[in-house]
Amino acid sequence: MSQNFKRFLKIILIFLMFAVLFSGILLVIDFFRNSAEEGNLTSGDEYLFLLGGVDSTGEKEGTRTDTLMLVKVDEGDNSIDLISIPRDSLVYINGSMDKINAAHSYGGIDLTMETIREFLGIDLSKYLVISFEGVRKAIDALGGVDIEVSEDVAYAMDIEPGIHHFNGDEALNYVRFRKGYNNADLGRIDTQQDFMGQLIKEATKMKNLPKLPLAYLAARAHIETNIPFSKLVSLGMSLKKVNKEDINKVKLYGEVVDIDGISYYDIYDESIEEIRRDYLYNFAY
Repeated sequence: MSQNFKRFLKIILIFLMFAVLFSGILLVIDFFRNSAEEGNLTSGDEYLFLLGGVDSTGEKEGTRTDTLMLVKVDEGDNSIDLISIPRDSLVYINGSMDKINAAHSYGGIDLTMETIREFLGIDLSKYLVISFEGVRKAIDALGGVDIEVSEDVAYAMDIEPGIHHFNGDEALNYVRFRKGYNNADLGRIDTQQDFMGQLIKEATKMKNLPKLPLAYLAARAHIETNIPFSKLVSLGMSLKKVNKEDINKVKLYGEVVDIDGISYYDIYDESIEEIRRDYLYNFAY
């Protein structure tokens, strides 16, 4: 083994040591700062939070959510429910009829949370909102991700099916694509849910675990959340134990309606009740 290679290996090890040490310091600081408020949205081993994707450069309001997904992690049986809410869902925001993704534009994450609580009749207080820039930086920090593209999605996007190694920009283009699907936004939701499931398994592979602190640090400035960092770490450890078949992909169903020339997605009452009964029964009121 050459001296240059030994020196290079030593530098890499020192870098990883400092990355892990720095992340550990952040963990301890956030743990003590947030331990008093941790996890008021839990039921037994279940933890529920809203995952939102926003196309913004840091604005708290004035931008619409492009992705809305309820994530329920059961740390008892190592399962995950991904419940997607179509962004054009017809709801009432401050008493006026509108699309659910407009709530963030009017009142940021607080109004978005209030709107979803009233719309679904659930106890919801935890959230994690990440801008697309944060997603891009996190995936680039991981060195990209391997995603298996199904034949149906490949046909819609006019790409080859099979494994694709996406960098941050390519991953964003993949999850935001919608025009080629026959069922438009629902097809996009299917792709986003499948991407999330694959990303969870990819990010928690042994080879990527040392990169996770770097991915978090790269995206941190683009994340808005009230979930304590210590809880995020705990959830991350739970995700590592989740099998692919234990990731349940769920969405709300309805029909497209035209009101005064504007297209909305009107969610069926029975779809809401089914979600409440089958997945959110511990949080419904």
